[in-house]
Amino acid sequence: MTDRLPFGERVKFYRKRRGLHQWQLGELLNRSEDWVYRVEAGRIPVNNVKMLADLADALRVHVEDLQGAPTLLDDHKDHAGSVPAIRAALMRSRRLAGSLYDAREPLRLERLAVEVSDAWGMYQGSQYAQLAGRLPSLLADARMATHEYSSGKDKAQALRLFALTCHVTAAFLRKLGETNLAWTAADQGDVAANASGDLDAMVALRRCVAHVQLGAGLAEEAVSVTQDADVDLPNGWWETSPVSLSLYGTLHLNGAVAAARVRDRSLADHMIGKAQRAADRLGTDANEMWTAFGPTNVEIHRLALALEFEDVQEAVDIAPRVKPPAGFPPERRARARLDVARAYGEAGRTDDAINHLKRAYRAAPEQMRAHEFARDLARRLHKRSARRDAHELAVGLGALD
Repeated sequence: MTDRLPFGERVKFYRKRRGLHQWQLGELLNRSEDWVYRVEAGRIPVNNVKMLADLADALRVHVEDLQGAPTLLDDHKDHAGSVPAIRAALMRSRRLAGSLYDAREPLRLERLAVEVSDAWGMYQGSQYAQLAGRLPSLLADARMATHEYSSGKDKAQALRLFALTCHVTAAFLRKLGETNLAWTAADQGDVAANASGDLDAMVALRRCVAHVQLGAGLAEEAVSVTQDADVDLPNGWWETSPVSLSLYGTLHLNGAVAAARVRDRSLADHMIGKAQRAADRLGTDANEMWTAFGPTNVEIHRLALALEFEDVQEAVDIAPRVKPPAGFPPERRARARLDVARAYGEAGRTDDAINHLKRAYRAAPEQMRAHEFARDLARRLHKRSARRDAHELAVGLGALD
């Protein structure tokens, strides 16, 4: 939404979203109210990397949000696991083959299903480097399948598998901050899911679209997508199976966060209430269609909502109840520990925050190194504490030069 705005107007947008006056933002940055005014008016540039980072930190956004463009990952070796390679796989059709499709044999659908499941396992296991290396070829194989299987149940299954491949690609790219490319993946997956006629895949990709919109700062649109998907569901469908309960629940968990981003507390509570009903009916933590849905994930999102609404006391009250079970996917376990650490960090409980951030890092080091919240928290905790492990944690997360 803000990509079309000049830099100064983006700063003004995020300042107002956080509810700050110009003088308050100036105080956070040790600058004058006039300095903030001139930045927002476009009269002075902010081209110092540290000041840009400090400004993003004060506004609680990513540097990319202020810059209006994502920062690509560095390329390595043959680029097999780089963002440009994933982009190439997304942008190439079967007709415009290129080297990605040369001499490529189509996979049997059973084998392709295993490959898709493995990719989701890597995502949930926070094995990002390994996943990045697999996605270009998996996207090619899944796209090829939609051309090789031209009718009947095989065609529908091929479209479903391509949709789920796009879903895991979009989820991964969103974590990297590559929201524009994630949108391409989500859009292609949504089209394929609808063409497949598979309702489970359609709901999963609706949630994926809303998830990517949320990452792009389009919270109002994410709320609308969630509400529209809910209205379009057949009556009673959500109660028909563990899969439907899980998809319905995660759809509304994402919707609750989107509602919080537009500061609609009533709607956020309504959304998470729907997710809670699905979790209660499911009765346990499960991982149907890689949702990691159940009572624990609902509690994790209650904590996330408290942090979104900057209700530190509520976040601290919820934090001890967030106890991911041993079999929970590392990605969810790490994110839960990160949010617990954030809650304690905001409350000034520095030691508790360090301890939980360490647990998040141990659970999923690649994920935490890629997460700006983790790096920012580690940087702040390092400044507050003389603990050696706080310094080591900040270095390991890449929070210190």
